[in-house]
Amino acid sequence: MLTPESQIDALLKKGQFNGSWLIIGPFGVGKRDFARRLSSFLLTGDWNKDISMHPDIKWIERSFTEEVKKDIQKTILAGKSVDQTELKTAARKSEITVDDIRAGLKFLSLKSMGSSKRILVIELADDMNPNAANALLKALEEPAENTIILLLCENLGKLLPTIRSRCRKITIRPFSTPELIQKIKATIPDCSDPEFLAEISDGSLGMARLIDRENGILVYQKIQSFQKPFSELDIEKVNQFADSLVKNEVQYNLFKYFLLNMISDSLRDKALKHKASYEFWDSLYQETKALFNDVENLYLDKKQAIVNTLIQMAKGLTN
Repeated sequence: MLTPESQIDALLKKGQFNGSWLIIGPFGVGKRDFARRLSSFLLTGDWNKDISMHPDIKWIERSFTEEVKKDIQKTILAGKSVDQTELKTAARKSEITVDDIRAGLKFLSLKSMGSSKRILVIELADDMNPNAANALLKALEEPAENTIILLLCENLGKLLPTIRSRCRKITIRPFSTPELIQKIKATIPDCSDPEFLAEISDGSLGMARLIDRENGILVYQKIQSFQKPFSELDIEKVNQFADSLVKNEVQYNLFKYFLLNMISDSLRDKALKHKASYEFWDSLYQETKALFNDVENLYLDKKQAIVNTLIQMAKGLTN
C-alpha cells in the first residue's frame, strides 16, 4: 500500500495534483502533521522543513470562545506570557463560522510572499456550520490561481456532498498496535504501561497523548469498575463520578469515547453468542450515541446522561 507521501509524489509526476484536498482519518492519527509536512513540501520541496512561520500558509480552526479571548487579552495587557499548554485545552466555539472561512479566502486572494502558492488549511472541516460550508463551496467551484486548500476531516458524512466531490481524498490510517506502542515509548517516555495505553487508544497517537495528559486511564478504570450487574452497582459512587466528569470537559469527552468503545466491544462479543443480548447491546449503542448528541445539541443535563448510560450498561450485564 502506498504511503500518503508516495501518493502525492505519484500524482505530481502525472500532473494530477488538484488544488483541493480532503485529508481524512480519526482523531489523533496524524492528519495535522501530514498537512504541515505536505505544505512544507509544496512550498519548499522539503517534506520536513519547519514552516510554522511561513507567510504563504494559513490555518483555520474553531476559534476560542469570547470568554477565553478576553482572558488572553487581559494576560497580554498585564505584560504576562500566555501559557501555551493551557491554550491546548481552552474552550473553543462549537463550529467554524462563515467569518472564519471568509478570512481564509481573503488570505488566498492576496499575492504570494515568497513562493508561487498560497495554502489554506482548515482543521476539523467537518465542524463548519452551513453558512461556512457554502462559502467554502464557492471557492472550491472557482479556485483562485496557485492556491491549495487542505481540509482535515474526521467525519466525512458531516461534509456537504458537493464539497466532498470537489476534493481529492487521502486517508491517514491508524497505527497498528506494535507501531503505536513504539510511538508511545518514543514520545511519552514517562508512560508506565505503553501496551495498555496503546490498547485503549485505537491506533491514535494523539488519543494516547490526550489520555496520558488528562489522566484518562483513571477514567477508563473507573468505567470498568462500574461494569457489574445492576444489583451490585453503587449508585452513590456513580453520581460522584458523574459530578467529577461534569467539571472536566476533556475527561467527559474521554468518558464518551471509552464508554462507546466498551459497548461496541460487548456488542461484538454478544453477536457471537446470544441474539437477544446482541439486540440489547446494539440498541444501547445507538441510544447512547443519540443521547450524547442530544446533550451537545439540546443542552441536556450531562450528569444525568452519564448516570443513565452507566445504569443501562449495568442492566445489560445483569442478563
